[in-house]
Amino acid sequence: MKHNAYRSIIIILLCQLLSVAALFDAKHNTTTTREPPKQLESSVGRIVGGFEAHIHQIPYQVSIQQEGVHRCGGAIYSATIIVSAAHCFELWDMPELFAVRAGSSEHERGGVYLPVRRIFVHAQFQPANGVGDDIAVVAVTYPLPFSINIQPIPLASSADMSDAYRSVYFVSGWGSLAEGSRLRSPRLRFVTVKQFEQRACKAAYSRTVHITEGMLCAGALGGGRDSCQGDSGGPLVGYAHGRFVLVGVVSFGIGCGRPGLPGIYTRVAEYKDWIELAAKQI
Repeated sequence: MKHNAYRSIIIILLCQLLSVAALFDAKHNTTTTREPPKQLESSVGRIVGGFEAHIHQIPYQVSIQQEGVHRCGGAIYSATIIVSAAHCFELWDMPELFAVRAGSSEHERGGVYLPVRRIFVHAQFQPANGVGDDIAVVAVTYPLPFSINIQPIPLASSADMSDAYRSVYFVSGWGSLAEGSRLRSPRLRFVTVKQFEQRACKAAYSRTVHITEGMLCAGALGGGRDSCQGDSGGPLVGYAHGRFVLVGVVSFGIGCGRPGLPGIYTRVAEYKDWIELAAKQI
């Protein structure tokens, strides 16, 4: 795996954004909490408050397309395997409807466009609520041609998480720029977020959903920075033991960037063994 090609670029970019992120937090600390929605916004979605990025800065990011239209994000695990969210694939048994675009900053053009061969959704995932075990593995028909714009990212292990917890995370995608908008960003964007303590996250979502150990909560305490509709399945990345690792997969949340309500991600370390086994079987 060639991480040096983009490691220095991302470190510099993150350092530049930390000061901006602090100002952003201060601005949104005065935002009032909105009325809670009647249901979780987990359908095709869950970047708000972010910045444009070039694919060579985030070369593991892909766009998962359904019938030629961007539906979700994903992260490159190997030359033929993509990690994404289970709720992106109601039609998991019809892989011919899906394709993956990699190596492009735009989801509509550029890079390489490969058909999907097979989709493997976690057996415990329940489409009715689209919350728990929200993880899927996608196999493309032909190997991805690795380059500066197309690179895999390692999965976070349990040992990585204590180190990664102290780092700034960042999430990327082509999703909506604001809550309630159906417009997707034409260009790749990303935003920095911090992991929420699990107990605080459980309290924030106590009236809507049970937060499990297979979930990771990340956002900004004052709101304003989050993933949003169209970012589902995309990567949440942290820095651990001298390398960038995939710590989460965009899953669900209440609205986008609301104060006190972080985005919920599938915790990759909890599903590392499952992902590795599925990748071998698929």
